[in-house]
Formats: sequence, C-alpha cells, structure tokens
Amino acid sequence: MTQAYFSSEPYFLIHWQDLEGAWRMLAAPDKQDEIVETLKAVQSLSLSNGSEKIVFNIIAATAWLTDDGQAVSDNT
Repeated sequence: MTQAYFSSEPYFLIHWQDLEGAWRMLAAPDKQDEIVETLKAVQSLSLSNGSEKIVFNIIAATAWLTDDGQAVSDNT
C-alpha cells in the first residue's frame, strides 16, 4: 500500500494499482492473464453497486484468482 495504516480510521483504503499488485503475487499461474479484466470488472461493480459492497467483490475476485482448480484431498 502506498499510505501508512492508521488503526483509528473507520475505513480501509487501497489503491487499484496496489490491489492489482497483490493479485499478481497471489493469482494462480493460469489466471495471471485475467487480472486486468477482473480489476476492470471490480471497478465497474464498484461504480454501479456502491463502495459499501466493494469489499465483497474484492474478496470474491481474490478467491477466484487464487483458485488453481485442484481439489484438496482428505487423506483419511
């Protein structure tokens, strides 16, 4: 993030560029090419749905980008 974190702030601040950078570090290799389009979609949803729901869109997009499609097996 480009700004210092202040715990007394009632909201969370992140720049779109920083979110993209985080996704580039976390995304599954086969979804790296989807990051820019996902970011555009989240930005668009933010404008149409309002900023109060943006965190849910970011979490959902992060979950999708980081999912490598492999099922976790239960070794029991």
